[in-house]
Amino acid sequence: MSTTNHIALPLELKNTMIVHARKELPNECCGVLTGRHGKIERAIPMTSTQPSTDSYFMDPEEQIRVYSAMEKKGESLLGIYHSHPEGPSHPSGLDIQLAFHPDAVYFIVSLKDRTKPEVRAFRIQQQNVTEIMINLIA
Repeated sequence: MSTTNHIALPLELKNTMIVHARKELPNECCGVLTGRHGKIERAIPMTSTQPSTDSYFMDPEEQIRVYSAMEKKGESLLGIYHSHPEGPSHPSGLDIQLAFHPDAVYFIVSLKDRTKPEVRAFRIQQQNVTEIMINLIA
C-alpha cells in the first residue's frame, strides 16, 4: 500500500460498511478491506468476539480463515474498518493503541448522526494519525 494521502473506495463498499455498522447497533462493527495492487475490491464483515458500544475485537480464528483465503486469491489486506455508534469519525485512543497494521488504512464509520453516516480514513503508524482522503468510485 502506498503512503499517499488519498485512497479510492468503491461506493458499493462504503455502503457495505454502513449497512454492517447499522446492523451491529448498538455495538461497534468491524471488518477488513482486501484487494490487489493497492485497489480495494472487497469488504469482509468480521465478528467481534466481545461486542461493545466502544470497542471491537476481531475473532482470531475468523481472521486466520479470512487471511488465508485472501492470500490464496492473491489479495492483500488494504484496510480495516469499524464503527463508532455514538462517537466521532476519528480514531479513539484505544483505536490508535491497537492499530497493529501500519500499512493498512483504517476506516471509521460514525453513526452519531443516524441519518448521515460519516466515513473517514486514517493511516495510523507508530501512534501517529494521518487522515487519508477518500475518493469514491463507481
